[in-house]
Amino acid sequence: MSTSDKLFDFASDWFKEKGWEVFPFQKETWRAFFESRSGIVNAPTGSGKTYALFLGALMSYLQKYQFAQSGPAIIWVTPIRALAKEIKISIEKAIDGFGLDWEVGIRSGDTKSNARKKQWTKPPEVLITTPESLHVLLATKGYSRFYKGLHAIIIDEW
Repeated sequence: MSTSDKLFDFASDWFKEKGWEVFPFQKETWRAFFESRSGIVNAPTGSGKTYALFLGALMSYLQKYQFAQSGPAIIWVTPIRALAKEIKISIEKAIDGFGLDWEVGIRSGDTKSNARKKQWTKPPEVLITTPESLHVLLATKGYSRFYKGLHAIIIDEW
C-alpha cells in the first residue's frame, strides 16, 4: 500500500470518527494535491471545501517530508479577516486528528507587532493571512528564507 493510500485511509477514518462522509470532490481534491496539480474547488458553503483543500495540502506534504521544514508549510489566504478564526479552528481539528504538533497562526492588519515579529522569526507551520498581509511578507527583506519550506498556497473566497 502506497503512502498516499495510507494517508487517504487515515483521513477517511478520521472523517468516519467525526460522523462525516468523504465526498467525491474531496477525494478528487486530495488526489490533485498528490499529483502536484492546481485548480479551483467550487462547492456550496458548508460542504467541506476547507477539509478538501487543507487535507489535500497536508497529506501531500506529509508524503513528501517526514517533518516540518523551515517556514510555513501551508499558507491559507482569505480576504475576509472574520473567516480566519473559523478556518483556524477547522485546520487545528485536522492537525489534531493527524496527531501533529503544528502551530496555526493568523496574520492580518489586526495582528499585534510582537506577534508579527514572532511569526517572522519562528513561523507557524500553517499561516492564515489576508492578501494585504501576504503582500507585506513578500516585500520584506529576507522573504525567500521565510518561504523556503512552503508547500502549498490556498486562496479562499476568490
